[in-house]
Amino acid sequence: MTFNSQRYTTQHRKMETSGWFLTLYLTCLPSCVVLSMKRIIVNYSSQNLSSVPTDLRSSTEDLDLSLNHIQTLKRLDFHTTPRLHLLNVSWNELQQVDVYTFNSTAALQILDLSHNKLQNLSRQLYLLHAGHLRFLDLSSNMFSVMALGREFVTLEHLRWLGLSATRIHNTDLTNITNLTLRTLFINAGGTKLYEESSLTSVRAEKAVIALSNSQIDGKMAADAFVSFKELQFTNVINEMLFLEELRRRGSVRTVSLEISQVRSSWEVLTGLVNTVLMSSVQRLSLSDVTITSMRNNSDVILEHTLDHLSITRASVTMFIFNQEEVYDFFINMPARNLSVTQTPIVHITCPASVSKIGVLDLSDCALTEKVFSRGPDQECTTLTGLETLILKGNNLRHLKPLTSRIHLMNSLTHADFSQNSLTYTPEQGMCMWPPKITRLDLSSNNFKQNIFKCLPTSVQILNLQNNQITTVPADVPLLDALSVLDLTANRLLDLPSCLSYPNLQTLFVRSNSLHAPMPEALHTCVRLKTLDASHNPFICTCALREFAALVNSEATRRPALILERWPDTYVCSYPESWSNSTLQDFHLPEVSCNAWLLSVSILIPTITLVIAVSLFCNKLDVPWYLKMIWKWTRAKHHALVSQERAEDMEGIRFHAFLSYSQKNSEWVKGQLLPKLESGGLRVCHHERDFVPGKTIVQNILRCVEHSRRSVFVLSSHFVQSEWCHYELYFANHQKVTRGSDSIILVLLEPLPSYLIPSKYYQLKSMMSRRTYLEWPQEGAKQTLFWANLRAALQANLPIPSERDYQTF
Repeated sequence: MTFNSQRYTTQHRKMETSGWFLTLYLTCLPSCVVLSMKRIIVNYSSQNLSSVPTDLRSSTEDLDLSLNHIQTLKRLDFHTTPRLHLLNVSWNELQQVDVYTFNSTAALQILDLSHNKLQNLSRQLYLLHAGHLRFLDLSSNMFSVMALGREFVTLEHLRWLGLSATRIHNTDLTNITNLTLRTLFINAGGTKLYEESSLTSVRAEKAVIALSNSQIDGKMAADAFVSFKELQFTNVINEMLFLEELRRRGSVRTVSLEISQVRSSWEVLTGLVNTVLMSSVQRLSLSDVTITSMRNNSDVILEHTLDHLSITRASVTMFIFNQEEVYDFFINMPARNLSVTQTPIVHITCPASVSKIGVLDLSDCALTEKVFSRGPDQECTTLTGLETLILKGNNLRHLKPLTSRIHLMNSLTHADFSQNSLTYTPEQGMCMWPPKITRLDLSSNNFKQNIFKCLPTSVQILNLQNNQITTVPADVPLLDALSVLDLTANRLLDLPSCLSYPNLQTLFVRSNSLHAPMPEALHTCVRLKTLDASHNPFICTCALREFAALVNSEATRRPALILERWPDTYVCSYPESWSNSTLQDFHLPEVSCNAWLLSVSILIPTITLVIAVSLFCNKLDVPWYLKMIWKWTRAKHHALVSQERAEDMEGIRFHAFLSYSQKNSEWVKGQLLPKLESGGLRVCHHERDFVPGKTIVQNILRCVEHSRRSVFVLSSHFVQSEWCHYELYFANHQKVTRGSDSIILVLLEPLPSYLIPSKYYQLKSMMSRRTYLEWPQEGAKQTLFWANLRAALQANLPIPSERDYQTF
């Protein structure tokens, strides 16, 4: 792979977008001012406008009118925008601005009128009503002379000023000598004349000069080097004539030099670096560098030292050249801070002698883990003074070989290997770290839990965010010095234990997969002061209850522990009933999560209810009713499933034959017979249906034979009757003969078994094996009794003919 790569080449286009001026301004302002400028821009850019829109709202604060065809700013153009803070009218055809244009915009601080057709810098009277301006860009207009009018004296808040003109005289900037600028921008691209000392009267911390690449660059640079502490040259092509004054003087006021948009040869660039090394300049920054030729390399001068050298976005247009010359030139640089970033270098060599570099930044290049290597078995031994190494955004893949490259850097305390594709497995071997490393950034790589077996024991701050770690193993080496552990945006399922990190004070586990973390892990972190477990998909069930209670109590009762982003970003994701609720509001009662309590709370009311219902049912004789309903149901079911055939019903004239003691005749005649016969049943009653002249036994046999069922009314009198015994005997014999269940027992009164004589053994057997109907004394129950009895007797009997009556 060659040094050149088009994807790293950034050719800055001509400043023709509407936002460049604001970017430049922001880089030149203190951070506190930048933070206060977060606004929404009302964008009318590139709308083919010829005048300012008339429908601007009074709430407008930032207005972009760039890239239109506006020729004049009128008096009432902004009278409806008293809160206007930023106005961009660059890249129009502006020729005139009314004196009172900004009379109603007292809040205006940023004004860009660059790239227009304004013609007289000494008659910008509208500035008399813009006294609060902090940023003013008038560059790239049609000013012939850079003679600033008296109105510039009133801009006492101005911090950034952009100018350009065809001619610059040494008295032109007199009216801004009372101002203290942060940045002065001079676009000298169209300048034809520059008088010496024109810039020396300006009070500014920094000057940004877009060069003309002509003879006047040297004169302008000479004044700039003696006038400004910070100096930036842009649009540098080929020979750098502006450096002549620096070579001649050596000692200048400038301590920080930036050169951007450079297109030159390797010989000129190396000469530039050596020139700066021999001067009093302490900081050199090169950005957007295109190297057109790689011939005639200049060796770096080692006798002088830079505080900082930075190269950003450098590329080479040649495909074949000696890359090692480039790598050697930079790595042997006598600079305390060296930065080569966003440049497609694939390797960097080891310094030839012990290096002075203390901070080395090689971010966003194309380096591999072979960086600094001298050979298969030769590691770099000359970077022993290096304290900070930044290799983020490269092509690093294996951690163990990388640690071998750096393990001899005995002074290294901070290493940043983030945004690579690093992995570690035990098969790579034992990691070898420098002995003093305290801060290690391994974020945005492909590490899994094995990484904890390849960490320096001296590390104090460890960044492992945005990896693929699912758990922190318990059997990892003791990291006694570790105080900050960042595991943000991994795949953790539970909180890590602090047993291997007894002095851990800060733990970040934000944006992981913590559903219901176990609080036991927090109990091991006795020195923990800061915890961030926000933005996790908490499942708010019983499993999370203990953790939620713990963090709630820690956040409210223990001021020594700071719970970051609490409580708004600790939100339940499931179940639906708790979705989007914070853990602060999450609460489940003890009984819903304790199985023993839950069982007791359910069983006791249930048992109580069952007992109460049983007592209530018993009081209302519900069991009796249920038993009777059951008997009625069985009788109906039996009648449906056991339909007798027509031939089986031949000779059957009665539904039932009644057998009872004469002493119970009153109940039989008064209730039993009427209830049965009123329901359409034919009943054989001995007083009515016995045939005179026949013996009692003959009549009993005849009635049992011609009756479908035999109903026995049992009582204490029944078991004392001899005839009742005969009737029961014959009915039981008929049952055996027919093979059907033809006997129905009706218990008129309680009949204990001891009252039944031994000769009634068949009765005892029947009462123990089959159900019987009990006559209830309560009137409410008797209706159900009659329904059951009728259901047991109901059948479709054939209608007897006259002949049947005669034969019966």
